Amino acid sequence: MKIKYVFCLLMFLWQSLSTAQVLQENIDSLLTEYQRLGPDTNRVRLLEKLASHYNVAALDSARAFAVEGIDLAERLKDVNGRWSARNVLGTYHERKAQYDSALIQYDNALKIIDSLNSVRGYAVVLNNKATVFIRQAKYEEALSLLFRALEAEEQLGNKEGVAQAYNNIGVVYYYSQNFDKTTEYLTKALEIQEELGKLDGLILGYNNVGAIRDYQQKYQEAIGSYQKALDISKQLGDVKQEAIAWSNIALARAKMGDLAQAEADITTALALRDKASDPQGKVQSQITFGQVLQRQKRFGLAKSYFEKALEVAKSNDLLLLQREALTGLSDLATENKNFQAATGYLNEIIVIKDSITNKENAEAMAEMETKYQTQQKENQILEQRAELAEAKLINRRRTALLVGSLGLAFLFGLIGFLVYKQQRLKNEQLQKEAELRTALAKIETQNSLQEQRLRISRDLHDNIGAQLTFIISSLDNLKYGFKDMEEKLKGRLSGISSFTSQTIYELRDTIWAMNKDNISLEDLKTRITNFMDQAKASTQGIAFDVKLDPSLDPDYSFKALTGMNLYRIIQESVNNSLKYADPTKIELQIDKTAEGFNLVVSDNGKGFDEKEIEAGNGLGNMRKRARELQANLDIKSAPGAGTQVQLSLPAQ
Repeated sequence: MKIKYVFCLLMFLWQSLSTAQVLQENIDSLLTEYQRLGPDTNRVRLLEKLASHYNVAALDSARAFAVEGIDLAERLKDVNGRWSARNVLGTYHERKAQYDSALIQYDNALKIIDSLNSVRGYAVVLNNKATVFIRQAKYEEALSLLFRALEAEEQLGNKEGVAQAYNNIGVVYYYSQNFDKTTEYLTKALEIQEELGKLDGLILGYNNVGAIRDYQQKYQEAIGSYQKALDISKQLGDVKQEAIAWSNIALARAKMGDLAQAEADITTALALRDKASDPQGKVQSQITFGQVLQRQKRFGLAKSYFEKALEVAKSNDLLLLQREALTGLSDLATENKNFQAATGYLNEIIVIKDSITNKENAEAMAEMETKYQTQQKENQILEQRAELAEAKLINRRRTALLVGSLGLAFLFGLIGFLVYKQQRLKNEQLQKEAELRTALAKIETQNSLQEQRLRISRDLHDNIGAQLTFIISSLDNLKYGFKDMEEKLKGRLSGISSFTSQTIYELRDTIWAMNKDNISLEDLKTRITNFMDQAKASTQGIAFDVKLDPSLDPDYSFKALTGMNLYRIIQESVNNSLKYADPTKIELQIDKTAEGFNLVVSDNGKGFDEKEIEAGNGLGNMRKRARELQANLDIKSAPGAGTQVQLSLPAQ
């Protein structure tokens, strides 16, 4: 069952339209009443109904009645008629694909509804306006309106309206490719419909949900939905729908790899097809099951189902399904490199194609020939032998012509097949050449970027690094050269020297990041460990610890900018602990989560109240880097309880 086809049906699941005959009877009755009624509010309601019916039966006739209803409602100052008639006119424009005009009518109707605060009006018009947005593929706008319509239906306590809103929301999620949400809302709609005892449409609905789960490869859930459709089919005694449900269950089981149970289920489905006298459905189930088996490389079993399908199709003269079964057999033979058998199946396909094309003409000619021969027998009995001889000659010529035509058809088919294969090989070769050129261009670009990085990093190291080192040396010479220097000036020079040294470390970190396209967890751990070793060397009595989740892959790589930002956040957190917390232990823990990664830097220091401190550049830079990573940064601290900096990073 194809999901696209299923949802073509689903869009009409909630339209409770009458048959054409009943609809026409209703229109005739309303037209009779239309001739009788005078210009009052009852006539407004009648005009709305006529326009609604003609929106289904004869669209071009609907507009005149809707416009007349609007004009009469305005003259009578019938507020309810004013919005409901505009709503019907909006539906006319929507079905004519005149979406801008439809939205104008719905918006005018909503302005009137606002003055009335009509919950029912909101439910009806918002749902119709959402339909226009669905047609325009404006799914976010449609969802917003549908949820408002759902709220109105719930306020009214209209369960059937609530079910319709759930269904329409599910359809929007389907077009947005959010299949989990689609299934959630369709299931809600079906549960309400089942509660209301409306079994009509439930079978199709559960098959729809099953098809979505099948498409998502959630086969167990798909089977659950198909089972519900099966139970309702049994309850209704609908043997044909039972067969469809069993067939769907069998296909899901086959895709799960439960082939034994799948064969049992498809056997049940085929038996029900026989019971329902549905040979066409039986053949289709066999072909579909064979195609699933073929995709699973179970060629022997697939061939047996294609052959069974072909036998039933031939016995029931189902030419189109014969062709489909033969196509499956031909594809199997080709995959098994049995080209002789594949050619034989192709020949049979050509014969069936000609039979389909010429069947009606051949039957008409045979009928005319029979009439002609009968008339001749009645009028000229003595010439019967001559006519029979002539007929035999015609048949022989026709047979010869048919054989010649088949030979030509086979020859043309073979030539076409060879040309197609040659063109396909040529196209594949051209595609591979294009892919190779693209790959070479990408490699060349990457090499160029790497050369630029190396050149910039060399310049930074050789020029700026050397200059900063010279500054440090000069400051040290100043301190030793002027021994009588004031302590305050010495402290200032020491501060400048420390700042310059820190700048060199940060410059080295930047060069380290620039020289890499990606930074692995192992690289990051090594860099952090080196930093903590330096911190340990300059402090006394503080224990540093780095813990990585064992499930993390050491070769997992971040982009260079991401890795650098992570390192800076960790570095700033550790520096803050060293400067302000007076801890005895600083710990870094990196864990894997369902969403990505969780990094925690914690200490057992004196802590702080974030409301009572003035945030400096350090905290601001940490939060800025977290925003660049699209990560969540959370700082937890309290006086005397230590500090914990937690970074929740999504997978890159």
